[in-house]
Amino acid sequence: MRADRRPVREFIVEVPAPAVEFNEVYRNFVGSAGYFVANNIYSRLVVYDTGSPAAFPDLAEHWEMAPDARTLRFHLNRHARWHDGRPVTAHDVAYTHLTALANGYHAASFLRDVEDIEVLDEHTLRYVLRRPNAGFLAQLGNLVFAHILPRHLYEGTDWAVNPHNQQPIGSGPFRFAEHVPGKRIVLEAWKDYWGPRPQLDRVVLDIEPDLDEAVRKVADGRAHYLVQDVLTFPRLHLAEGSTTASVWRKRGPGIAVLGFNHTQERWRDRRARAGVAHAVDRRRLEPLADPGWSEPYTHFLPRSADWAYAADATAPGFDPALAGRLLRESGIVPADGGPPVLRLVYMKTFTGHAGIAAALAEDLRAVGVDVEVAGLDSPTWSREVAGDANFDLAISGGNMIPDPEITASRFETDGGRNYTRLSDPEADACYAAARATPDQAQRGEHYRELQRVWARNVDWIPLFWYAAYYLRSDSFFGWPDQVDFRVPFWHWGRIRPITH
Repeated sequence: MRADRRPVREFIVEVPAPAVEFNEVYRNFVGSAGYFVANNIYSRLVVYDTGSPAAFPDLAEHWEMAPDARTLRFHLNRHARWHDGRPVTAHDVAYTHLTALANGYHAASFLRDVEDIEVLDEHTLRYVLRRPNAGFLAQLGNLVFAHILPRHLYEGTDWAVNPHNQQPIGSGPFRFAEHVPGKRIVLEAWKDYWGPRPQLDRVVLDIEPDLDEAVRKVADGRAHYLVQDVLTFPRLHLAEGSTTASVWRKRGPGIAVLGFNHTQERWRDRRARAGVAHAVDRRRLEPLADPGWSEPYTHFLPRSADWAYAADATAPGFDPALAGRLLRESGIVPADGGPPVLRLVYMKTFTGHAGIAAALAEDLRAVGVDVEVAGLDSPTWSREVAGDANFDLAISGGNMIPDPEITASRFETDGGRNYTRLSDPEADACYAAARATPDQAQRGEHYRELQRVWARNVDWIPLFWYAAYYLRSDSFFGWPDQVDFRVPFWHWGRIRPITH
């Protein structure tokens, strides 16, 4: 019992993967506990949620973009403080992003259009872009990668070994309190938070690698929330009958896609890529679908991106005879000798991708291509896929809305997360044209043409539009569907206990 005799308001979150570290600006471990911690202890300039096309304030109270879409001025909240009490200034922002860019750290994936950042005064700064980018705010507010770090704790140090990667000092609603590796991470509400004060006293991230057990813990009241990608359609039955928690469904912000390792000569032949595309029998994916919420998918953006979605751009249809012929003509299937073996990888964090990978492997075997399937954890994916390109085919997911600009880091030639090393000048030209105009209708036309290019050139293959499931305790309130401010699903600063 607290000194004021009020019970501790604790929020327990089930997370399947342990933390490696907590500085996601430096390097990224998707789906790890560190990813979710970073989102709650650090701030960024603006925040984007996939359910809204608008940016919301965080450190920046307001901002202006010049008509040419090449400069943006940000005005910071003058009350913002680091957890050690020092003020957050424009120097912290400029230092963080310029250092990430100069060294190619992970945040550079979303900052690559930045030419310079000018500090105008302690609370005002100007971003100068090397080319027009009307979608830049979507990049800047996307997920964890553009967090702001405390310059006074990082400047002059080697980020790789800075102790604050493990003992982080942020400026968000929660401060870091405890880390028991592989077991739990504890965050405490920061009483001096400069924004809306958190209504929780403590957040506990419980590391539970058994995904079924993670669902059960929330369903029976031992925990209060599951992070995304733990609960998938085949696991929904574990939450049925819960008297303490409910499932919130929504259409996912992206689709599962199949990418080619474009560093390999074999995939430079369009016939090889088209052969794989024609081998995909999406009927195998129907058992994974939740009617009305998820589905096998042939388009290149979610339909929910209605202002940019191209209904006429679709992947090549299922045709095993044509697939076999194209794979033989392109040399993927040799005229003599045994069947080729391709390495198909997916990230285990996205648990729904295991079933998709298994179905795709069967499709390819049916047309004469043997497949070795490997599910990789986040660190291994970073090393073998993003780093060494040790794969032939890869299944991945990720946000594509509310602004398709965020896909550029994955599918543009110089994209910082372009692990397939795709390079399509036609697609690059569509991205450039979309960035150059602030008019949304015109941008939408350029993005529709981008999807037609992807379809025509078979740059990658859409497979499945997934649903997002959030199992959450009925004893808490403040989720994105419950409040006007679009609080992203990974941010718990607005969550509060329901009192009666």
